[in-house]
Amino acid sequence: MIDLGATDFYIDVPSLPRHEFEKYSTKLFDEWEAYVEQVLKIPDYALALEVEEGSIKGGAKIAATLYALYMGVGQYGSFISGVQTIQGQISSIGDFLATHATTPFSSNEVKPKIKKHSGSLGALQHLFFKVQQGKITAEQAMLEAEVMFGDEAKSEPDFMSEMKSSFENTPLLAKQLTLPLNTFEQDVFLQVGNKKRQPRSPRSPRPKPEPLIGQQFRVEVWRESKKEKRKVRVIQL
Repeated sequence: MIDLGATDFYIDVPSLPRHEFEKYSTKLFDEWEAYVEQVLKIPDYALALEVEEGSIKGGAKIAATLYALYMGVGQYGSFISGVQTIQGQISSIGDFLATHATTPFSSNEVKPKIKKHSGSLGALQHLFFKVQQGKITAEQAMLEAEVMFGDEAKSEPDFMSEMKSSFENTPLLAKQLTLPLNTFEQDVFLQVGNKKRQPRSPRSPRPKPEPLIGQQFRVEVWRESKKEKRKVRVIQL
């Protein structure tokens, strides 16, 4: 399967009893799953959510076969447009998950720390951008894509063929020349900025970080395809 994207989140709240923590995790998965089904326009995918207790630290991933991704991309006209649209859907799904992870604790006015991972879709868009910039050729981009998709690339030749054609037809971006005047203005700005800097005051010693409280449980909830029922596993850490 292809990694379509992932979201990590951290919520600084007190620990929950085991039964409440398991209920919280499975409810979050069910809400997330329902939203994914509404938003993500590909025929099949796998979902996985892991939540660790202590404070709450979680991570969620979405994966799909290259065939499912190909069917999804084909709905949006051009190949690159389809990739961008589906990545936008994945990003929206990550926002939804992080927001709903904090809902039970909204009275505490907690704000989650969120980190998104764009997965293979982000890496593929980056390859297109490098081709547009003229940093790599279409042939080099194809080689990198084949390595990225691994064995999946062999399973869906139509996807790879359309991607190759899109690389070859990607127009180069116009390059902006740096004029001497621009360089002069930049140098002056840097010199003036340096003169305005004030001397640094001595740093006060940093307080030692408090030891972390040991995490007690991890709840894993996943579904390997849209047709399968979700599975739950609770692991004592």
